[in-house]
Amino acid sequence: MEDEEIEEGMLVEEEAAPPQPEKSAYEVLRESKSSVEEVVAKMLSIKKEAKPKSELRELVTQMFLNFVTLRQANRSILLEEDRVKSETESAKTPVDLTTLQLHNLMYEKSHYVKAIKACKDFKSKYPDIDLVPEEEFFRDAPANIKEPTLSNDAAQDLMLKRLNFELFQRKELCKLNEKLEIHKKGLQETIANRKKFLNSLPSHLKSLKKASLPVQNQFGNMHTKKLKQHHSAELLPPASLCGLLAVLGAEGSF
Repeated sequence: MEDEEIEEGMLVEEEAAPPQPEKSAYEVLRESKSSVEEVVAKMLSIKKEAKPKSELRELVTQMFLNFVTLRQANRSILLEEDRVKSETESAKTPVDLTTLQLHNLMYEKSHYVKAIKACKDFKSKYPDIDLVPEEEFFRDAPANIKEPTLSNDAAQDLMLKRLNFELFQRKELCKLNEKLEIHKKGLQETIANRKKFLNSLPSHLKSLKKASLPVQNQFGNMHTKKLKQHHSAELLPPASLCGLLAVLGAEGSF
């Protein structure tokens, strides 16, 4: 009875013992290598000491068993290597995809950074434009320029509207300038014609004077001679000029 209890206690202890972890292929390969080295050392020792060959047979059997174990471990290692390679390839695909996405994002970032720098370095011409004051803009700008909303930013919207009003004013001034240029050209042509007429007038007057000489001789009124006398009289001193005019006046009274 006591023996049965002892045997049952031993069975319980054996069942309760934790299972031994399975050795890896590398551990088996290491142990087999060490075992082969020990067997080879024993075989060399037996040959040196000239012991019976029966001992060599057992060592040869152990050697073959170790070789089989080595081949199994080697095969397991190769299979494990193939599995790790396959898992690595499977894990490499999303890594490559993520790397490609990263490169794309870096390229987009570089593009945006360049675009932002270009916008910051851009020098617009409107700061140099002498815009009309805001009061004048709100007073004189037409409704089709003031009413539409061009930007959500109030300051930007007002600036765009003022620029549009400036453009509108300049277009109107260009139209007015064209009209004034046409009018100016007409006036210049009129002035040129009148200058031409005035330049030709002395020759006409001279011809007229020459043609009027017979009439003046017939009526005894030497108008041309009097003009010459008046012209000469203007060259006299004031006192002499007064005397001459008195004499001429006396002659005219008779």
